[in-house]
Amino acid sequence: MKQVDFYLINNQVNNAKYKLASRLANKLQRSDLRALVVTDSSEQTNTLDQTMWSFNDTSFLAHDDLSDQNPASNVHIGAHNTVSQAVLSRDYDVLINLASDIPMFNHHFERVAEIVEADESSKSAGRARYKSYKTEGFEIKMHKIEL
Repeated sequence: MKQVDFYLINNQVNNAKYKLASRLANKLQRSDLRALVVTDSSEQTNTLDQTMWSFNDTSFLAHDDLSDQNPASNVHIGAHNTVSQAVLSRDYDVLINLASDIPMFNHHFERVAEIVEADESSKSAGRARYKSYKTEGFEIKMHKIEL
């Protein structure tokens, strides 16, 4: 059964969703799993890119942009509207969704990670995504996170 993990960030932290996405992607990469991280826009992807390069004081998270033809890492990032069939054929293990809506290609993944920040707007969008996944029959797990 396909699974969605909702990560609910309990505290207000600057760039919280990018920091948590970096932590999750790092954990997946260390487990030799492939992750696709999608955002709403190229601006958000740039913020995520900067966060991944500096998310840890002693290291960075190796990652590639979706436009890279020969990606070297297991983590790829980009705006959800730039994901093509060629990108989806790369056989990812997990989709980390930072976009406001559920990407239309979510069914290509056995596991989806949804990150919800502590502000009301993010919570409201998260509730809508939760209802949609529930209606579609996904197994849903909730995780409360303190950054």
